[in-house]
Amino acid sequence: MNLAQLRHLIAIAEHQSFRKAADALCLTQPALSRSLQALEDELQVMLVDRVGRRNTLTAYGRQVVDSARRILAETAELKRGVALLREGRIGDIAIGLGPTPASILMVSFLAEMATHHPGVKVRIARGAVAMLVQSLRSETVEVIAVDRRALLPADDLRIEPLAPLRGGFLCRSGHPLLGLPHIDLAELRRYPVASMPLSDELARILVAELGPDAHPERMVTINSEDVSAMLDVVEATDAVFFGIFASARARIAAGRVQEIRVEPHAERVGHYALVSLARRSESPAVELFRQFAREQFRE
Repeated sequence: MNLAQLRHLIAIAEHQSFRKAADALCLTQPALSRSLQALEDELQVMLVDRVGRRNTLTAYGRQVVDSARRILAETAELKRGVALLREGRIGDIAIGLGPTPASILMVSFLAEMATHHPGVKVRIARGAVAMLVQSLRSETVEVIAVDRRALLPADDLRIEPLAPLRGGFLCRSGHPLLGLPHIDLAELRRYPVASMPLSDELARILVAELGPDAHPERMVTINSEDVSAMLDVVEATDAVFFGIFASARARIAAGRVQEIRVEPHAERVGHYALVSLARRSESPAVELFRQFAREQFRE
C-alpha cells in the first residue's frame, strides 16, 4: 500500500467514474484500474462496485477512503512541519553559554530569534565550562559556546573553534589611568579589577607577561560570570575590566569605555569554541545558532 494508491481511491470516490478520475489524476484508465486492483488485492476486499458507468464505494471502500483522507492530511502536515523546521520557522533549541560567549551572543541571538524566527523555542543555560559540558552530555543542552582553553579533549565531543578575539584591559572614559603616560601593573592595582573566572593557562600567561602580582588570585578583586554586569560597574566606577573587547563592542563604539595598555604590553587573544556531542544529528535551529556565533566572533 502506498500514498498514490490512496489518492487514486479517493479520486474514484469523488468522481464515481474511472474515466473522470483518471483524467483528474492525469493517468490512463488501465493504470488507474491496476492501482485499485493492487490495493484491493493487498486488503483482500472489494473497495469499488464496478456497475455500468457508475462506480460506487463498497462498505469497505468507504472505511478505507475515510482513513485515507486522514492519512493524506497527516502526511501533508508532516511534510509542512519538516519544511518549517528545515527553514528554522518552528522547533526548539537549548544552548549553553560560558561567561564571555554569553556577553557576546545572548542578547543579540535572542533578538535575532524573536525577530526572524519567532516560532522557535529558545532556552539558554549559563555557567562554567565543566557544568556546561555536563549539561551537554546529559543532553539538557544541544550545543555550548565556551572558552576553548578550559576544555578537556574527549572523543565524545565535537569541537569547532571560533575565530580568536582580542582582549585586555578596559576602563571608563575619563578614568584617572588614562591621564598617565605609562601604566604598569602597580598603577593598575590601585583600582579594582573585574574579570570572569580565568583558565589556569591564562593565569600562567599573565604571570609570565606581567609578573606574579598579575595572577588572577592577586589581581582580580571583582570576580563574576556576569560580564555585562561587570561592565556596568566599570562604566559607573573606577574599576577596570579584564576580558574580551567584543564583550563591550557597543560601549567601545559609543566611547563609554576605552582600552588601556598595561606595560609591558602584549596582544592578548581569547580562544573559544562551539561544542556538541560527536556523531549526533542536529536540528536546523542549532545550525542557525552556529552561523550566528561564527558571524559574531569576528573582529
